[in-house]
Amino acid sequence: MNVPKHIISHSETDDFGEIIAIHCSLEPFDLAFKINSLLGIRLIRSNHDISFKKSEERYMAYSFEPDLNGPLIYLYSNSFIKSHVIKDSGLLFDHQTTEMFLIPELKQADFIIKYVDEKKTVDSFIKSLSLLKEIYSCYRVKKTKIKSKQNLIL
Repeated sequence: MNVPKHIISHSETDDFGEIIAIHCSLEPFDLAFKINSLLGIRLIRSNHDISFKKSEERYMAYSFEPDLNGPLIYLYSNSFIKSHVIKDSGLLFDHQTTEMFLIPELKQADFIIKYVDEKKTVDSFIKSLSLLKEIYSCYRVKKTKIKSKQNLIL
């Protein structure tokens, strides 16, 4: 299987970004649409999902990169469900599912946002997100809590 190569831009790797966990039952495209409508931005689906060489995991990614000095916003699904057939199980239901996480330290979060803005406007962004009735909760995560933050690079 050919995996497309992606060149990491400076904005995707800088340390100014804040990590926001979101608890929400929407599909990724629906959450992106609701955020776009609420905030007047344009989160668009990335050409490449986040994936890993030695795994089948795929995590949807959306991004908003404004023309001027606004915030860079990256929205990621945090879970991937792998379904596989159990051979010779003799059971009626011979499928098994396994759930994997982009950020294993945040298993309860459905989505992760990386918010990059030198103006430090993340608090007002989180407050705006909390206005969406479909979002149960959203909060900033301390970077020291996350050991797998390199997974948030497209």
